[in-house]
Amino acid sequence: MAGVWDVVEESRREVWSFTPFEHVGPLRFGMTHERAAAAVDGVLKTIVSQGDGTGWVSQADMWPVHYGAGAGVHLYYDRAIGLAAIAIDARMGPQVDLDGIPLVGRVPSLLEDALIDHLTAHSIEPAFSLEANPCAPDIGVVMRVQRAGDRVPTRPVLVARDWAPRCSDASEGRIPDDEWRRFS
Repeated sequence: MAGVWDVVEESRREVWSFTPFEHVGPLRFGMTHERAAAAVDGVLKTIVSQGDGTGWVSQADMWPVHYGAGAGVHLYYDRAIGLAAIAIDARMGPQVDLDGIPLVGRVPSLLEDALIDHLTAHSIEPAFSLEANPCAPDIGVVMRVQRAGDRVPTRPVLVARDWAPRCSDASEGRIPDDEWRRFS
């Protein structure tokens, strides 16, 4: 079992591709939780989910089946669209590839440079959240960090098109339903 600050070796991570507003690996934006769980069966398993008692799941944490403990992927659902955001755990989550750029578990400043260069090359306006996290609402990406002992590797939050306008706004008071507060 993994320790609280352990980070899985890069070679042991699943590698998932990211197509903005469509999918992150086998997870497609708009899925129900049941479909998401089926899509990652054998790779991830649900360890915690929150709902309203009617069968609706608003949030779920999944961990890797093949190594250690700790959530690898955090899923957030919106009643109107289904799967609305996928936050990848920096320590235990799969590697997510955006056009050849690995987004998970990186040194923040190095990833920031690579991401901004990529966005600029594709005529996409980079932005920064209120917490100075690089983000790109045009492709639904917010780059956050996560503590792993004395390191702070990157953990991307990838969102559906309907949530993309919120990428650069992490203020608790301005986001309906406090959805973004849970990404902290």
